[in-house]
Amino acid sequence: MRFASPDMLVALLLVPAAVAGYLLLESRRTKRSANWSRPALLPSIASRPPGAIRHVPAVLFLIGLTFLLVGFAKPQRSFVSRDHAGAIVALTFDVSGSMAADDVAPTRIAAARRAAIQLINELPANDQVAVLTFADKVSLVVAPTTDRAKAIAGLPTTVTTNGGSALGEAIEEAVAVVTQVGGKSHSGNPHPPGAVVFLSDGAQTVPGPQPQDAAEHALVSGIPIDTVSVGTPNGIVSQVIPLTNGQTALQKIPVPVDSTALEEVSQVTNGTFFTAGSAAQLSRVYKNLGSHILRSRREHELNRVTAALALVFIFAGVALSGLWYSRLA
Repeated sequence: MRFASPDMLVALLLVPAAVAGYLLLESRRTKRSANWSRPALLPSIASRPPGAIRHVPAVLFLIGLTFLLVGFAKPQRSFVSRDHAGAIVALTFDVSGSMAADDVAPTRIAAARRAAIQLINELPANDQVAVLTFADKVSLVVAPTTDRAKAIAGLPTTVTTNGGSALGEAIEEAVAVVTQVGGKSHSGNPHPPGAVVFLSDGAQTVPGPQPQDAAEHALVSGIPIDTVSVGTPNGIVSQVIPLTNGQTALQKIPVPVDSTALEEVSQVTNGTFFTAGSAAQLSRVYKNLGSHILRSRREHELNRVTAALALVFIFAGVALSGLWYSRLA
């Protein structure tokens, strides 16, 4: 719980002041009673609850006063809203040759696939999942569906040897898949029709739409893009290189992760950027994605609740005071 006007909580200092005032008033009443009667005769003269019970009306009133003063600070409770139905999550995988690097065990693409299964299984049943892959070209492997088995079966298991990365085109295609089913939204909408989860390990390496331009188009459509940078600076892939004598040789090529473009895309589209340098980190990334994707956090004001509780306790205190002492205080 948080407070929209926390400075108003200083008003709670009135509560201990009221307690002190009540105790002072009770002390004076006791002295006045002792001046005009004998203590032994008081039970016959005035009827009131014995012992500490006689303070119940005052305690109820003070509790009500506390709730009333807390209400001045505008208490709010955060909750996660999911009042939309059938959102679309477009899982977009980079299957270029560098995704075969084994710096994320067993390989970047295999670790990404394994963690994606976890995300798919944790999404609400009415959310649709689409699967896209890209290297030099983009492919829609699985159209938006609620069939979890079909979506998982479409997750990539291999890479395109010597394939480049068409990041910009992949972003445009993924956004198009979401908007064709869910329609366009607007930037900052807490309930977009869908989102794109983009997994890659590097920058664009082939001609075509640039990631920055594609991200701006996604922003106009109101589709957030969460990007996951998979890999480490130490990634290496082994590729078979043809030699001039007709033979081949196995060559090891460094493929360090380059997350600059991915981070920019997430920032432009109001998405979230993640880095995953190990299988364990990647699994945690997907868990975080599942906890926030297409959910919005709202603040629900509790003023009415605190006001109602204040009235209940205050009226209860007043009623008991009137019943026991024939007075309101």
